[in-house]
This record gives sequence, C-alpha cells and structure tokens, in this order.
Amino acid sequence: MNDGIRPDHGHDGATVTLAAVGDVFLDRPDPHAAFERVAPIFAEADHVFGNSEGIYADRYDRAPSAGVAITAPAAHAAPLAAAGFSVLSVANNHIGDGGHSGLLENERILRGHGIALAGAGADLDRARTPAILRHHGVRTAVLAYSSTFPSGYEARQDVPGLAPLRSHNLYRPYEHGEWSPGLLPQVVTMPHEQDHARLTEDIDHARRQADVVVVSVHAGDFTRPYVLTDHERRTARFAIDAGADLVLGHHHHLLRGIEFYRGKPILYGLGHFAFDLPDLDTRLAAEGYLGESSPEDSLAARRRAGEYRLWPQPGYPLLPFHPDARMSMIAVLRLHPTGDTRVGLIPCTLAPDGKPVPHSAADPDGARVLDYLGRCCAEEGLPVRFEPDAMGKLGGHPITAVLPTN
Repeated sequence: MNDGIRPDHGHDGATVTLAAVGDVFLDRPDPHAAFERVAPIFAEADHVFGNSEGIYADRYDRAPSAGVAITAPAAHAAPLAAAGFSVLSVANNHIGDGGHSGLLENERILRGHGIALAGAGADLDRARTPAILRHHGVRTAVLAYSSTFPSGYEARQDVPGLAPLRSHNLYRPYEHGEWSPGLLPQVVTMPHEQDHARLTEDIDHARRQADVVVVSVHAGDFTRPYVLTDHERRTARFAIDAGADLVLGHHHHLLRGIEFYRGKPILYGLGHFAFDLPDLDTRLAAEGYLGESSPEDSLAARRRAGEYRLWPQPGYPLLPFHPDARMSMIAVLRLHPTGDTRVGLIPCTLAPDGKPVPHSAADPDGARVLDYLGRCCAEEGLPVRFEPDAMGKLGGHPITAVLPTN
C-alpha cells in the first residue's frame, strides 16, 4: 500500500480541471466538425482525456487476429488536437489492429499533433510510461492499461504493444450440489500477478513525478448493461490502494456506475463519445467480427449479447450499438495537489450524425442520462448521489456534482 507521501513539485495549490470522456475514434466524412457542440466545454478545461479506440495511419499491416480492424486516415487525427484533447489512452483492444507498424505510426501521428499518450508504445517500458501533464504548477500523471485485447497485442521487452492488466477467468456453478448441464456458470477472476505487480511499480514511479496520479483501464463486459465484473472492481480499488487518485474506465460502449473508494473516485465506464464504426454490415460480411463469420457464429453472438450485439442501427450510420450507447457524458474532475478530487459531469447524447451534444440536468435528454447513471449505480450497489448544477459551469454548461452518500 502506498505510504501517502506526496512529492513537493513547487505547485501553488491551484485546482486543475480535467474533462474526461470515453471511446473516441473519428471515421466520418467531416471529422473536423465532430466536436463542435462540446468545443466550449473543452476550451475551458485545463486537460481533456479520451480513449483513442483504434489507429490513425495511411499505411499499416493488418493484424491477423483483428476482427473488423478499426483504422482511419492519418488526417482524421488532427481534429482531436484542434478540439482540445491533450492526453489519450491508447491501451485498448483495437490499438494493434494495424500491426506493429500501425501502432507506431499512430503514435507518431498523435504525438505530432501535440497530444500526450499513455498505455502503448515501442516496448513494454514505453507502454508503461506515464503521460505527464503540467498546468498551474500542478503535475498530473496518466497511466493507461487494457484488460481486454487479442493475444499478441500486449507489449513485451522489445516488442511494440499495449500495457496489459490481465486476470485469469475461472468458472463455477451458480447452483452447488446440483446437476445442471448446459447452464451458464458464474465467472470469477484471479489477478495476473505480474501485471498487477507492475501496476504497483508504475503508480509508485508516477507518484514520484507528479502531484496527481490518474489510472485509465480498458475493461468490462459490453454485452450486458450496468454490470461490473469482479476484475473491474478489484483492479480499480487495487490502483487506489497503490496510490492512484482517480480511476477512469472504458470499453463497455455504455455508461457504467461511479463510486468513491477510500475517498477516491472511480468512474467505471465513461461510455462512447464519438466512436465511429461505419458500414458495419458490409465489413462483417467481408471480414467477420467477434467470430461472426458464419450463420452458426452469428447465432452464437446473438445468444451471447442479445439486443446488445453490435449491429447496424437504423438512423445511426456511424454507431452500430444498442440505443443506450447514445447516452454519454463529460466527466469534470477538479484535481487538487492534495489528492482531493471533486467529481462532476455534463450529460451528453450522441446525435444521428455521431456528434456528442451536451445537456443540462433539467432538459429531458440530460435527465434521461442521469437516470440511467443512477440505475448503473443502484444495480451495482454504488452509493452516490447526483446534485444538478452544484459545481458551477464549464463552457457555459452547468455541471452536476457526484457525491458519496455515506
């Protein structure tokens, strides 16, 4: 467990505002207009974080293990910097879709636009290296990891890839002492000891360089709403115990709940923000995805994910996900060098053209997002409450405060 001692980097005690969103990837005709509705919000934040769910490159080597490879032209990366993204996680299950060459080219392109990256690199040491952000004398370290990815996407000593944070799956029956052939088992997980030991080392290293440490984790089950795996809970709390001040989660395509553990916030699932996956039906027919390469595989996918299966949605050509995936948010984190973090959010929805639209808690769409987040927390027993308009405004939009109830 971390000793709680914080380095003195000569900061002036100022609060830094981090705006954090979930999955972001631009593969649309006019990527420069993607963030026009949220631009004022990003402009007033000191740092803007997102998860870059794919690679930007004009040349790459498609990974054999990739399903539908998530790639876009290199020019589509520029709007991210123009919109204000200052740091991106690149630790996710699509960062290796273009092979090692695509991963490294994506890194070169994003860094060339002045965006800091965390979670992948030319070797394991670089993938584990934190992004260090500076503002008002406050240093914020961002570490990023992925728990879900095709085998071979992980970085090794001299091999490019992502920073892994794995657990082993174990299966046990729900009903003990009873024969129940064919029934789904309960899934429990056991930490990958080396990955978790590295996480502790990385947080300790980041703590020596920064006043605030943020850990980003790509994990979870996108086939079911609300649910958190034991891996997600254990890993997030493990990171806090190791000295992190804030944990940000993504991968589910849907929002997930929020909790405060030892006074530190964990946002388990930031949802989509602007994640484009156009022409999915055509790409499924040509490439297959998640094993859907035959009628039998497609049937198995429907049985597994039901209505939450990835499939083209009428009226939403860029977003082939369940309608709940159209609800999103901008998390507003007020970071202080003491480690205290105030948590707020601006509810958002995704329009048919894929653009995120911010809302107040008072309008119907904003209230619907907050109600959904409330259910995410209630279903998983996370004791928080929402106080609309309690944290002022960002970019002219009122911020709903998120507070522990105990």
